[in-house]
Amino acid sequence: MMAVSYNPWLVVLSIALAALDAYVAFSVVGRIARSRGPAAVLWTGFGALAMGSGVWAMHFIGMLALEVPIPLGYDSQETALSSVPVILATGATLWLLARRSTHAGAVMAGVVLGLGMTSMHYLGVHALHIRPSIAWRLPWVAASLLLGLAGSTAAIWLHSMIWRGDRRHRWWLRVLAALMLGGTAAGVHYLGVAAMRFPAGAVSLEAGIGLHGLGLGLTISLVSGLLLLLTLCASLAHRQLQRHTEAIARELGQARDALSWLAYHDELTALPNRANVLDLLDRLLPLAQAEQFEVAVMFVDLDGFKSINDTLGHDVGDEFLRSVADALRASVRSRDTVARFGGDEFVVVLERFRSEANLVAICRKILSLVSRPVTVAGHSVSATPSIGVAMFPRDGGDAASLLRHADLAMYSAKEQGKAGYCFYQPRMSELARDRLLLSAELREALQREEIVVYYQPKVELASRRVIGLEALARWPQPGRGLLLPKIFVPLAEGSGLIGQLGQVVLRQVARQLAQWRARGLPLVPVAINVSLQEIQDGHFVAALLGTLREFGLPHDLIEFEITESAAMKNAEHTLRQLRQLEALGFRMAIDDFGTGFSSLSHLRQLPTQSIKIDQSFVQGATRNPADRDITEAIIALARKLRLATIAEGIETEAQAAWLQEAGCEIGQGYLFVRPLPPESVPALLLQAAVHPAPDAANG
Repeated sequence: MMAVSYNPWLVVLSIALAALDAYVAFSVVGRIARSRGPAAVLWTGFGALAMGSGVWAMHFIGMLALEVPIPLGYDSQETALSSVPVILATGATLWLLARRSTHAGAVMAGVVLGLGMTSMHYLGVHALHIRPSIAWRLPWVAASLLLGLAGSTAAIWLHSMIWRGDRRHRWWLRVLAALMLGGTAAGVHYLGVAAMRFPAGAVSLEAGIGLHGLGLGLTISLVSGLLLLLTLCASLAHRQLQRHTEAIARELGQARDALSWLAYHDELTALPNRANVLDLLDRLLPLAQAEQFEVAVMFVDLDGFKSINDTLGHDVGDEFLRSVADALRASVRSRDTVARFGGDEFVVVLERFRSEANLVAICRKILSLVSRPVTVAGHSVSATPSIGVAMFPRDGGDAASLLRHADLAMYSAKEQGKAGYCFYQPRMSELARDRLLLSAELREALQREEIVVYYQPKVELASRRVIGLEALARWPQPGRGLLLPKIFVPLAEGSGLIGQLGQVVLRQVARQLAQWRARGLPLVPVAINVSLQEIQDGHFVAALLGTLREFGLPHDLIEFEITESAAMKNAEHTLRQLRQLEALGFRMAIDDFGTGFSSLSHLRQLPTQSIKIDQSFVQGATRNPADRDITEAIIALARKLRLATIAEGIETEAQAAWLQEAGCEIGQGYLFVRPLPPESVPALLLQAAVHPAPDAANG
């Protein structure tokens, strides 16, 4: 038998190539497992080609490392054919590892790969065409086969632990599995070579004509190594791309979740929003109907919240709204829903409440907790809630009707004095429809200038001389008669028509004054009621001056009356506007004094020349000593502040005498003259004094 030896450098190169090939194989498995469809097939084919050729190259280099006393060569066709089993086996192994990551799948993949490597080796050896034939040592052949099967199975089983193990240990497990599989591939080859016995005088029929030479081995090693490195780089790049894609998907998922949350929650208070409540009621009401339990909807609006925003800023207002949200949550059970509809509007949905009395208790609890002053940014702020309640199924069968009826009940609570609660009644819908119809008619009436102005004189109590007029709007309504301002002014304010109404009244007054002046009548100032919305309108002063220029009237012929409550709202802005009017020569009075909540320090700063005592105090003085005391206190306060006092609602001589004695200078009321149409005013202006009306004097 011929002596056999090995080129150590080629042996080391073949083993290194086998280890690299195994590591690339395990890298490609992850790409196949994470791919679907054509991408998975492409990765499987590419990986099988790269890895199969790598194992084949390792085998070929190992054969070139074999040194025998005779020249060797390899049949090119058979050598190329020997790569087919290992390429197919590698492809099947990759697919099994990626799709069946179980113990059974690992054993199956190990058997397939071991058989493929062993078949490749012995087909490759046959390509030498040795004559006489090689004598085989069967124990070594069996050992190579067993090593291929056992080593491949063990390496693949170890790799399967990567997917079930701790992510932190994956890298060294993969290296260990790659070394084991690479060692198995090299071991199968060198055990197979050890099983070969070359007879004395044997020759290779392919020597000189087949594949041979060290240069060829190095070329195959280089090409195979580059292919493996290219596959590894592609795998790493694909893994990085997948990680980036997964990161983007996670971010998109988080953004989608955030958008979904924002779609159903209020960002400021983190409470459910309108859409959330509508969705809740759409799901809850059918269940309530099926199981025969009641659901209540409470509509909560904050009285006076706008003044907090206007005076202290939106940051303080936002913090206050968060405290209101906390108070509302504390007022109800954890299973009840508290939502913010926007602005200062909140909704509470209660299910399975025990009785209407229980709802009353909850309303009172909300009133108590929400009304408590809270300290925000060093300021003590508070706002009272007005609450409207609607119940299912009594007050509505769907979400929209329940919310609408709760809203109507809330406005009814506001009309009854605010800081209270009101349960929905069917008449509220009728009143709302009437208000809506009347608002539409008012809009048309303003466009057609159907609003008329009546005038009531202001009389000096001592001389009974007319010293001024108050313009009072009237709305002639077919079938309803002459509507008073208390009916249509709130409609105008609620529908945004108050500015247009104010302009109509101002133009009628200015036109009438111009006509009276043209007739040579002695003119007195005319007082016009102005609302807070008009005062805060940035175009109010410019429109006022334009109207007076149009009719050629001096500023001192127009006076303005603003209610006490309006003067206290948005105090700083209102004060600036009133001072601007004062600087232009207009006189002003505080109307309905005593019915609001004036701050004396603020009242002292207002550029007003007089205050009007509300008629409720004047007319109540004969029945209630407290009203008499309040009236006299107001007169005394006005004198201290050097303000004139005008008493409204004087109906008897006794009232006039008492007011004059208390120090009141000016009066209005039916005792003197009822509000007059424009055509009746000239006669009044020509009189030296106003005498009591007969019916009033007798009353």
